[in-house]
Amino acid sequence: MKITEFVLHPLRMPLVHPYALSNAYGVLAESDQIYIEVKTDEGIVGWGEGNPWPAFSGDTAASVVCVLRELICPALLGEDPTNLNVIHQKMDALIAGCKMAKAAVDMACYDILGKSLATPVHKILGGKKYDTIRCFWSVGGSSPEESAAEVLDIKKRGYWGCMIKIGTDYKNDIARTLAVREAVGPDFPLIADANQGWDYDTALRYGKGVESVDLLFYEQPVKAWDIASLAKLRRKLSIPISADEGVSTIQEAMALVKADACDVFSIKSSKQGGIMPAKRICEYASEHGVRLFFNSMIEGGITQAASLNVAATSDIMMTTGHSFFSTLRHKDDVTDFAGLVVNGITTIPDRPGLGVTVYDEKIKQYESSPVAVK
Repeated sequence: MKITEFVLHPLRMPLVHPYALSNAYGVLAESDQIYIEVKTDEGIVGWGEGNPWPAFSGDTAASVVCVLRELICPALLGEDPTNLNVIHQKMDALIAGCKMAKAAVDMACYDILGKSLATPVHKILGGKKYDTIRCFWSVGGSSPEESAAEVLDIKKRGYWGCMIKIGTDYKNDIARTLAVREAVGPDFPLIADANQGWDYDTALRYGKGVESVDLLFYEQPVKAWDIASLAKLRRKLSIPISADEGVSTIQEAMALVKADACDVFSIKSSKQGGIMPAKRICEYASEHGVRLFFNSMIEGGITQAASLNVAATSDIMMTTGHSFFSTLRHKDDVTDFAGLVVNGITTIPDRPGLGVTVYDEKIKQYESSPVAVK
């Protein structure tokens, strides 16, 4: 089998409500999704997705399209899309980093591989260990009263926990977290995610202020590169610590384990550069006793499906819930992924490939300037 054509579909998808994040990220009202359609000489088509977010990943929609159009796609024409080792080897030889572009190609190639074998991707990865996975939700910054009311509503809607976005005014974030715990009671799992919003001292003040809340974990309170502060916080607080922005590569995962800096890795198949590198990090985590939380880049259905296939095969996952709600946060989705999430439970699909359908008419509705490379 050979790749005969790539078609790039840049989408900009509005959110249902603006999403207030940390000092590092501000407020999001929409997300960029770069869908890639990979065509083959056997008529099998695979779909992938990259999720550029400048402040998070260092990519923009334009830069992802440029890297794909000018470098990666021309070099991969004629290659066998089912040989993921060669696909990644060639992409990495062409350009360092650029994980969002590489993730889109990786997902599409896995989709083709699964379809060519008439089997789901999770079976190619070793087989699913679960039929369903519980689903979390997340809420942005607001007042303590608003946060408490929103999370209580999420609990009533059947979700298995909630991530509270913090990382702004630490005193208000402490008040919000305490108010949420009081509203939902002691048994509803809560995560606090600062998205690199603080320095060490502020992160410690917040942590000390919420130790009574019994957080499931405290995610990326300091800058991604500041492993020393992350390790120090882990020693100073009784709350488990998670790395998100700080664990996008296997080398970063190894450095975090060496420093004994965290208890949890936040996995996002787009952030990690695709299914293959995400799976490698998950296996490394399993070998070193680090738990896994499957998170989201405010992404569309293809990336969510890619992460779900990886999650289905993974060990030592959090048992409370994972972030497979992203398509429900958007006003629309160009896939049918949202139908897999019902009453707070995400069903792992057994359809060939990634297991979701892409709607061509919706791609056309939301895309701007599609680009063909052949």
